[in-house]
Amino acid sequence: MKNEEELTFSQNKTKQSIYRVIGRKISESRKSSRRKLEGISKKLNINIEILKKIESGEVSSIEKEIPVTGFIRAFAKITNTDIGEELDKLQTDYTTNNKPKNMYIQVPSIKLSKIFLVFFSSFCFLLLIIYFLNTNSGQRVEIGINKEIESEEEFFDKNNDQEFNQIDSVKVLNEKEIMTEKKNYFEIIFLEETWIEVYKDDKTLVRSGLFNIGDRIDFEFKSQISDYFIKSGNLGGFQIFFRDEFFAPFGYSGEVNNGFYLKEKINEIRKQRL
Repeated sequence: MKNEEELTFSQNKTKQSIYRVIGRKISESRKSSRRKLEGISKKLNINIEILKKIESGEVSSIEKEIPVTGFIRAFAKITNTDIGEELDKLQTDYTTNNKPKNMYIQVPSIKLSKIFLVFFSSFCFLLLIIYFLNTNSGQRVEIGINKEIESEEEFFDKNNDQEFNQIDSVKVLNEKEIMTEKKNYFEIIFLEETWIEVYKDDKTLVRSGLFNIGDRIDFEFKSQISDYFIKSGNLGGFQIFFRDEFFAPFGYSGEVNNGFYLKEKINEIRKQRL
C-alpha cells in the first residue's frame, strides 16, 4: 500500500512539472506576440483566472469538472504555441497508469505448432497439384503463365494509375491549404466528450460521431452563401474556430438541441459580445 502511495505521488509530481513547462511556453508565446489575457479570455470564452493558472502551471487547483485539457489546447492554439510533445507525455502517462494488469495472455506454444503444421501441409498439397498439372498439361500451364504475366502487367498499370491519383489528391490537399488562407473554413474543437452531427445547408449529413476532449474536425465552405447545420448532444462541450475567432458557448454542458445554422449562430454570439 505504501509503495502505491509513493508511486501516485511521483506521478502527480511529473504531471505538475509538465504542466509548468506548458504554462511557461504559452506565457512566453503570448507575451512575445504582445497579446493580453483579457482579449484572449473574451475570444476563448474562458475565465481569465483559469488562463492565469494554466500559465503558472497550477492546473491542479482548477475545478475538476472543467475540461482543462481542452482549455489548454485552445489557449496554445490561439497563442501559436507548440505543446504537442508535452501533451503526448501526459497522454502516455495516463494510458500507462490506467492499463489493466494481466492484459497479456501467453498463447500456448502447442497451438502455434498445430497452426504451422496445418499451413505446411496445405502448402505441400498445393505444390503437388501444381506439379501434377505441369506434367500432364504443360501447354495449359504455359498459357496460364502468360496470362499471369499479362495480369501482372495490368496490375502494375493499375498501380501506376493509383500513384497518379495519389499525386492528384496531394494537389487537392494543397488547394485546401490555400483555401484556409482565404479563411473559407471553420473548425470544431471539443472541450468535453460530445456527440455531434454536421449537415450541409440542404440537410445532407456530412459528419457524425462521439468525439473526445481535444478532438477537432474541419469543414470548408464551398461558396460565400453556403452554410452548415449542427446538432449536438452537449452544447457546452465544444467551441468553433472561424476567421481567427473562437465562438462559444452554444449552450450548457449536457444540453441537447434540435440544431442551428452555423453562420446565424455566430452572428448571434457576436451581437451578444457587443
